[in-house]
Amino acid sequence: MRICVVTTAAVLAWPILGISPIGAQEVTLRAVSAFTDGTELSKNFERFIEKINQEGKGIIQINYIGGPRAMPPFEVGNAVRSGVIDIANVAGAYYTNLMPESDSFKLFYKMAAEQRANGTWAFINELHNQKLNSHYLARQFVSVPFHIYLNKKIDKIDFTGLKIRVSPVYRDLVQALGGAPITTPPGEVYTALERGVVDGYGFTATGVFDLGWEKVKKYIVPQ
Repeated sequence: MRICVVTTAAVLAWPILGISPIGAQEVTLRAVSAFTDGTELSKNFERFIEKINQEGKGIIQINYIGGPRAMPPFEVGNAVRSGVIDIANVAGAYYTNLMPESDSFKLFYKMAAEQRANGTWAFINELHNQKLNSHYLARQFVSVPFHIYLNKKIDKIDFTGLKIRVSPVYRDLVQALGGAPITTPPGEVYTALERGVVDGYGFTATGVFDLGWEKVKKYIVPQ
């Protein structure tokens, strides 16, 4: 399987960028994460919030509303765009309906410093400004491998007859290999596997054990 990029980005709503600490009243931002609280894909964001709240007293505070239980992951992008929330930890794959270009993030392999130097970061930020009314603030991971995890053994890379949970990151891959892609938020994967709604799922190499999915899957398709 091909190594792809995982992007969990913090996006910040545009109007907040005008905050001035001089003589201003303390500002409180509303934040959500598209990933389950305390997991590998969310805990860095939670640490960021904790640091801001410790050091920003009197200037800025972040009210962390929570993860997918507070807001479905595929609604986070629109919530940022519409101003329902001010800052979010979310993967580009979860807002391709608003910004189709975010599907290309999985192809990025250069570190953030290189992206800033060659203009990539500025271009991505401009797209977020235009299409999500937001500022592309940070990126957590680069070149994290994806795997397909299955409950059925296969002898070759052929998913014919298999129902596989996907996000937009690997929908085309599953289809090209004959599988039936089923899009669900991460929070529904465990139950879908347990009940046989899907035969497997695509996900990063990071965070699977946090969610307990290893209990309901048997095989990993090698890269």
